Amino acid sequence: MAKKKALTDVTVVELATFIAVPAAGRILADMGANVIKIESLDGDNLRYTAPTEGRPLDQHENTTFDLESANKRGIALNTKTATGQKILFQLLEKEDIFLTNWRPKARDRAGLDYETPKQKFPHLVYACVTGYGDTGPDQDLPGFDYTAFYARGGILGSLYQKGTVPMNVIPGLGDHQCAMALVSGVLAAYIYPCQKYR
Repeated sequence: MAKKKALTDVTVVELATFIAVPAAGRILADMGANVIKIESLDGDNLRYTAPTEGRPLDQHENTTFDLESANKRGIALNTKTATGQKILFQLLEKEDIFLTNWRPKARDRAGLDYETPKQKFPHLVYACVTGYGDTGPDQDLPGFDYTAFYARGGILGSLYQKGTVPMNVIPGLGDHQCAMALVSGVLAAYIYPCQKYR
């Protein structure tokens, strides 16, 4: 008899693009969670990055996208329409965990700021990661591994010799570290609910 995976009875809605948050969704899916990835009608931008990484664009064998999205189910929604928003909130009503990397203004416009879903779905673990946080002058700027982790985080400053220039680093290192931290926080909130924070 096969053993159940740890998160077999947990359902996750992932409304995120690129790597950091989707990588967290992938880890949860690997642990048995039913992860529903919501993409725009054009698809996650990560589906189209292969040429910048020196590979042909092939949606039938897209290793970059597949690495972050394996073991998930997917749905394409236009969340800017009333129908798309209705479907999204119907999903959130039934799910355990919500993952997103939408920036503050976009979340506010969609009614996905922290307080709105928490009032409607108090059971929901709400997790959001953005490049520069929810406060401060850069809160609504897009943050990528190269910019938010390597450059602003300062790590690149320690990876080259005096008189040379920074190396061309491997993308996704900061994203995957962030994903592991996000999974830890999400599981702590799910397993040990605390009304103050949930």
